[in-house]
Amino acid sequence: MNVIDLTRALENGTESYPGDHVGLSFERLAQAERDGYNFSSFTHLEAHCGTHIDSPLHFIAGGTDVASLPLRILPAVVVSVNSGAIDAAAFADTVDLAGCALLLRTGWDGRIGSEEYYRSSPYLTPAAAQLLVDGGIALLGIDFPSPDPSDSEDFPVHHTLLSAGIPIVEGLVGLDRLTGVTGRAYFAAFPMKVAGMEGSPVRAAAIVMDDQL
Repeated sequence: MNVIDLTRALENGTESYPGDHVGLSFERLAQAERDGYNFSSFTHLEAHCGTHIDSPLHFIAGGTDVASLPLRILPAVVVSVNSGAIDAAAFADTVDLAGCALLLRTGWDGRIGSEEYYRSSPYLTPAAAQLLVDGGIALLGIDFPSPDPSDSEDFPVHHTLLSAGIPIVEGLVGLDRLTGVTGRAYFAAFPMKVAGMEGSPVRAAAIVMDDQL
């Protein structure tokens, strides 16, 4: 078994969507050198900071919150797609997505820290989102900030996926590490269990099983 971390490391001052403000800050209230132990407090933490999950409640009134999402380790399918608009044709050669975590690799995570990371990121077309719903995916994971265009005002892809009960994990990193991997791959992304929250940072990982074992 090989566990591959797909989570962006957060630090004091990490930005949040759409990149123009701080999403995470914390304060060290006690220090080991002075007090004998370290103790910190989050002074600000946004639910959609870094690698995070959107539950249906994010856009659907009465939808499932992050505390009620089932903890699942899902079969993973990684599809490499070009940046820009990702349409239904990108999945023409993908045979069976039912019950899978579909992970979209664009390499956009290499732009983290730049102005374009949020402003001109890839996105799915509404037709592509509907195709994925019809295909029965269990979760969508992406290595860019949002499945909708950065200038979207009605967020059709979020609505299509979340209304079908399909969570979205945004801001994955390192999906290139799964390219050419042999063996069965699985995906897990566990949020904080906070009742009433529509999103949460996650620790996302791929679990690759050696078929020879």
